[in-house]
Amino acid sequence: MVFWGQIILSKLNWTKLNPFIKAELRAAERNPYPVFGIDTEGVLVFFNTASKDIIHFWGIQIESQLPKEVLSILRMNFYKEAKIQIGRKTYLFRVSDSKDKQLIFIYGTDITEQLLIEKFPEQNPNPILRTDLSGRLKYANQAASFILKSWKIKIGEFVPDSLILNRQDSESVLVSVDCGSRSFSFSVVPVPELDCTNIYGTDVTAVRALTKFPDQNPNPVLRCDLNGVLLYANCAAKFISNEWQISKGDLIPKQISERFDNKFSKEIEIEVGSRVYKFNIVIVSAFKFVNIYGTDVTASKDNEIILTKLAKYFSPQVYNSIFSGDLEVAITTKRKRLTVFFSDIKGFSTITEQLEPEALTELITDYLTAMTMIAVKYGGTVDKYIGDAIMVFFGDPHSLGIKEDALACVRMALEMKEKMYEIQKGWREKGISQPMDIRIGIHSDICTVGNFGSHDRLDYTTIGNGVNLASRLESNAKPNQILISEDTHMLICDVIECNELGPIAVKNISHPVNSYEVINEVNKVDQAIDISSHEDGFSLYLDPGSVKNIKEKREILEKAMMILNKI
Repeated sequence: MVFWGQIILSKLNWTKLNPFIKAELRAAERNPYPVFGIDTEGVLVFFNTASKDIIHFWGIQIESQLPKEVLSILRMNFYKEAKIQIGRKTYLFRVSDSKDKQLIFIYGTDITEQLLIEKFPEQNPNPILRTDLSGRLKYANQAASFILKSWKIKIGEFVPDSLILNRQDSESVLVSVDCGSRSFSFSVVPVPELDCTNIYGTDVTAVRALTKFPDQNPNPVLRCDLNGVLLYANCAAKFISNEWQISKGDLIPKQISERFDNKFSKEIEIEVGSRVYKFNIVIVSAFKFVNIYGTDVTASKDNEIILTKLAKYFSPQVYNSIFSGDLEVAITTKRKRLTVFFSDIKGFSTITEQLEPEALTELITDYLTAMTMIAVKYGGTVDKYIGDAIMVFFGDPHSLGIKEDALACVRMALEMKEKMYEIQKGWREKGISQPMDIRIGIHSDICTVGNFGSHDRLDYTTIGNGVNLASRLESNAKPNQILISEDTHMLICDVIECNELGPIAVKNISHPVNSYEVINEVNKVDQAIDISSHEDGFSLYLDPGSVKNIKEKREILEKAMMILNKI
């Protein structure tokens, strides 16, 4: 920057200035610290390059008067030193006039860093650190050397994330951080005006160790050394000590002591005699011992076992609704549109006469388990099993909407039908040669649903003509056929491909009922890809759009697969 000679001449006659003033002006321009001059009225006459930020902050220029509050401070400290805050920095200004009293020179020094260091006395016995706002370490006193060593950092590197505040934070916060074998509580104090954060640490290792081990704790508490030798057990731990048959100086069970290794979780549940305890293991490395805190969870584990057993007697939707409070456990019903599903295995009574009880139990269990898993997958409420028959309904206690409930039910039926081919194969491998074909009936209607029964026992189910019609459709279905009513067909016909079978006479229904056979989802077959392969000893062509007698074709392919597996 050039000397401001022309500007000075606008206020002063340069030729009349004595050599001493000229020399001071030239020296000021070369000064690395802020120097500026005013006349006796406080009007800015010149400033050097180092003063530009100050002049800009005050919002003035050459031939402008200094801010009144600044002039007041400077006049009060003529020939003295005055501290003035300028933005985030603090300056010490010294005021003096020229020999001919024409100019007042003001010399400034940035003392921001000096003030900051004064806040960090090196002799402080507690660790003190300073970082920039990004968390990069700028300073640490001697007492903080252990912390830096445990964190493996040095000046210029980042402190742990938990000590880095957000830019918008202006309040101090307390943070607990483990530093090697010690625990420290840090007071993190942002100093935004200086673009830094002060961190004051206190060693709380001993306090934490003692407060974690009150003898009056009503829960079992044990202490052992790092090798697992018992050092102490409170009164509440007497049952555990007796069951483990240990006393002071004995080793605790290995399944506890092996958890001292960092690769294991520090929480573990263990059966101790007739009880179940959850143990929380806290390693206090600074004092070379381990605190073991126990909680008796026997009652809650017993409740879990009971609830798990009870769950097997309810549909998952009903079970979850009861224990979430959505379903009231009282005699209460409502009218609601549901989609009801019935299925059974054709000729199952004949099969049961030919099987031993054990084989029959295994067969029906495999079948009902597979079908139930599919029902749960699609959100159906499994109402009941009647021998080999299954009743499922959609729409309560949770509903996706009338149309979506009907679609979910039909899709469930299609997957069940597909699953039967896999189940039949397994049964044949067990020597059951009779065909195992299912019949399915589905109807959508207004039904009465809720808790029926007595004040001592309830049954969550649905009743009504809609339920009866679904059952009758199932009875009228052919083997491996899904038969649905017109009410259901109207809800799903844009998504599911069906064949209209016309009206059928249904038992206990005074009028014929229009029925439809479910084929598949619309365009699902049309989108299938033809399969063709012709090689020596092997020939296969499959057109999904025109193939008939699918069951027979499946059996042929299964026989072919058996032969191929033996080659």
